[in-house]
Parts: sequence; C-alpha cells; structure tokens
Amino acid sequence: MELDLVGVGSGGVAVLDIHPIRPSIIDRVYAALKILFTDLLPGIFSSNLPNALTWVYRTWCTRTLTCHTLVTQAGGAAKAARLFSHGKVDPRPGGDLPALLLLHGDQSHPFTLLHLADIAQEQGRAVFSVHLPYDDEHPERHRSLLSQSIDKIDQIIGARGGKLSNLVLAGHSRGAMEAANEAFAVNNPKVSGVIAIAGRFKVISPSARPCRPSLEASVNALWEKIGHWNQSLRVPFYQIAAKKDWCMDPEASIVRTDHEHLYVDAGHLGVINHPSTLNQFRVWLAKF
Repeated sequence: MELDLVGVGSGGVAVLDIHPIRPSIIDRVYAALKILFTDLLPGIFSSNLPNALTWVYRTWCTRTLTCHTLVTQAGGAAKAARLFSHGKVDPRPGGDLPALLLLHGDQSHPFTLLHLADIAQEQGRAVFSVHLPYDDEHPERHRSLLSQSIDKIDQIIGARGGKLSNLVLAGHSRGAMEAANEAFAVNNPKVSGVIAIAGRFKVISPSARPCRPSLEASVNALWEKIGHWNQSLRVPFYQIAAKKDWCMDPEASIVRTDHEHLYVDAGHLGVINHPSTLNQFRVWLAKF
C-alpha cells in the first residue's frame, strides 16, 4: 500500500490517502512472460500446432473435413460462418444419431478442439465444429449463425436418413459462453446438454482478471438465466474451470455447483488438452 499526505485537517491532523501500489512495467512484463511460457507456448506446441497440421491434412489429403458456409443479415450487416463436418455422417436408416457441436474461443479456430472431436467420433457421434465471427457489440449476429449451424446439422443428418438426437454443445472460453446461451437463454430444444471449458458466466468485481467492458452486457444477461439456484436448468450443464486461468476468475467458470463440475490445474489454454479435462469430457459425453 502507498500512503500519501494530501492535506491537514481540523486540529492539525494529517489527512492520508491510502491506495494500492500500481504494478510497475517490470511487474507487467513478468506477468506477461509467465503466461507466455507456462501456458501459451506449451499449449501451442503440445496441442494447437499438432491439431492445426492434422486439420490441414484432413482437409486437403483425406478429405474427411467438409465445410458448409452460413450467412446472416442479423444486425444489418452480413456475417458468415463455416460449419465443418468431421468424418462421415452415416446413421442407420431411420435411426437416431447423437451429435456434438464444438465452439472455439474468441479470436481462435475450430482446430484448437480437434482432439475433442476425435474423442466424440470414437464414441460413435456425428461431430461438427463451427468457425464463428464473435461480435461483442452485436452478439445477435454470431448467435444467428450458431442457430443456423444447429439447423444445418439437423438437415445433414436428416439427408443421410437419420434423426438428430442428443446434440451436445461443447465450447472453450467464449465458445462455452455461447453454448450456454443457446441452451439456456435461447432454449433451443435441439440442444441436449452443454460442456463448458473455462467459460465466463459471471462478472466478478473487483478482480485482477476483469471482464472486458464490451462483453459485460452479454455475461450479465447470461448470468440472469443460469445464476438463480431456485430455478432448474433445462438440460445438464457441465463446467470445467482452470485453476491457473489468467483470463478470468475460476469462480466465474463454475457457477452452478448443483451440476457436475471440475477444477483443473491448468491455464486458460492448457486446460483444453489437460488429461483431467479429456477424461472428464469422455465421461460426460458418454452420458448422452
């Protein structure tokens, strides 16, 4: 703490202003380097880079990743998203087919979650991921594209002679938030559950890792839908928090402890590929 003499009050008593010491440039640089070397670089080289190379291989060589372009005019401006189908969608004639839709984080790409897609395929699910242009100022744009993506998944499975059942939305960071919004604010009846990894569902204040102002309205609106414990949620809400998250407070990620949840000893990026996350993802997904 710093103590500053700001004046002299009545009776000659000194008036002090007490305020916290602001971090120096060295402190800020150290904090940034710590994030870089303990979370970002390990995550990039252990998971993101291999996933990106595999994504390119499957797109251009094996052709097991196919893309569908979706467009919306919501909010008065055209926005496009790309919906990717992983592998074959081949249900039994007339049979139900469970599906998974993966949602990436802000300023990210679906390849970051490719290893989760592989887990779902091993369980016999139809797997999809979507590349969304998130928009803080006009969230109705990317949310329109998310709803379109779900409708397109239903159409793809129907065109193969099957019926969509047990659609799970799984997302990381901003993707987790948008998955929860679709399930609990939009109340999309096609969504059967949400697996949220390091998502922000509550504005914590004061905080050393505050929510950016442009996102607060969306977070608060979602909190109004999921934060009331006297109200049950429509579908299961599985939550994973990163204990070493440098992006948000862990208590912003675990907001309904009446639903299954997990704290993982990892950073904001590393939590995606942590063994505890992968094991729990398998367990939760198998319940649908």
